[in-house]
Amino acid sequence: MSLFTLTVLQATVASLLAGWLLQGLLHLAQRRWPVLAAQRSVWLGAQLVLAAAFVLPLLPDARQLSVVPELSVPVSLAGAAPGVALAMDAPAAGLPSGTAWLTLVPAAWGLIYLLGVACTAWRWQRGRAMLRTLLELAQRRRLHGMDVLEVDAPISPMLVGVWRPRLLLPAHLAQFTPEQQQLVIAHELTHARRHDPLLLLLATMLQALLWFNPAARWLAGKLAWAQELGCDRQVLAGRPPHQRQQYAAALVRQLGLQTQPLPGLAFGGGRMAERLVLMRNGQDRLPPALRALTALLLCAIGAASLALQPALAWTVAATPAAMLAAPSTASTAWRNPLDVMRVTGFFGVVRQLTPHGHSGIDLGARRGTPVHAASDGIASVSEDARLGKAVRIDHGGGVESLYAHLDRVALTTGMAVTAGQAIGTVGATGLATGPHLHFQVTRNGRLQDPQQWLDGLDANASARALRMRKEQFGR
Repeated sequence: MSLFTLTVLQATVASLLAGWLLQGLLHLAQRRWPVLAAQRSVWLGAQLVLAAAFVLPLLPDARQLSVVPELSVPVSLAGAAPGVALAMDAPAAGLPSGTAWLTLVPAAWGLIYLLGVACTAWRWQRGRAMLRTLLELAQRRRLHGMDVLEVDAPISPMLVGVWRPRLLLPAHLAQFTPEQQQLVIAHELTHARRHDPLLLLLATMLQALLWFNPAARWLAGKLAWAQELGCDRQVLAGRPPHQRQQYAAALVRQLGLQTQPLPGLAFGGGRMAERLVLMRNGQDRLPPALRALTALLLCAIGAASLALQPALAWTVAATPAAMLAAPSTASTAWRNPLDVMRVTGFFGVVRQLTPHGHSGIDLGARRGTPVHAASDGIASVSEDARLGKAVRIDHGGGVESLYAHLDRVALTTGMAVTAGQAIGTVGATGLATGPHLHFQVTRNGRLQDPQQWLDGLDANASARALRMRKEQFGR
């Protein structure tokens, strides 16, 4: 199980709770101010907040924005990397063996989430395929001085396409009066001027991302409804009562002729009774103060979701077997590999780049800082994509030390080195996010905690490194 799948599960819970809060507050707000129903910005903004509540916790270092300590479930990790045995049933760690099955939950949800995204994309693609079939059957003709696509099918007049929208009209539109035809076409052209197809595409992508969240579907429906009401308002603005009646009659007639709706911006969609009432009475605009209040509310919910999100998490406590089986005596004769020590990552800690537990310690330093041998031994030099330029020193008795991500190596394989001798300089070669020294110790092929061999690591550790170790190991 990777740390990423655990973070996805954590972000899912945060998104669900944020969605529940958003849906409840916006439902109450709409009952108090019905004008919100026609405001695209409100419903699109709520969708973006909901997406942020899910995506932001997945970003690196997102937990730094937290103001609430994490809640931990004492479950150990399985599937350790070679050389790091993570105890699943280790009684010495105080972990209840009955909770071991919980380690499968994040991985299972990660798979389910990907399947859900794929299923949502497939349904969307199937709807687009139906539209493409209609476009292939459609014939181009001129109607009221403009080119349109006409198809003999019981569909709604609709706008098709995002970057170059086209009008797709049903043949039965010829049964409408010329005035009704002009109003229907004006409705669809208003969608194009308002860039509604682009907003619809964005909403569809957000729905695919948040397919598991009922609030996301509710908000998408509200956005589509706001787009229709907004077009109604703009088309009918300043028109006399008889044209409003013609517009309403065209809508009623269209709903009686169409069958199953297709994905897109269609003239015949929506709740008929509410729409007719708004056409008769007109639609008010959202007051600036209420608009500002709504935007502030959405921002507050998004910020709170990110700041409080770790409180919803469960933290997996990884206990490397090498630590459980550490030697009873520790050597303090080793020299620190850097003159100025700054520990940025402790042994065994689970992080984004070390989901199976950190195999050594990380020492932050500037590029070019001299690196020294911790003890006497025979050196061997290597370079690969993960560790970059590295030096391994065999100290005898099955004990070896490793110095990785070096910028420059000052010796060759087979050379004898003494404690304190310069062996290279700090760099960021291999899989490294920045200049630092990765220092690692093994005994008879098993990873050891370098704190058994080096002094003063806690006193020279960053606050973040100490906090992460305390969260995961309680010390």
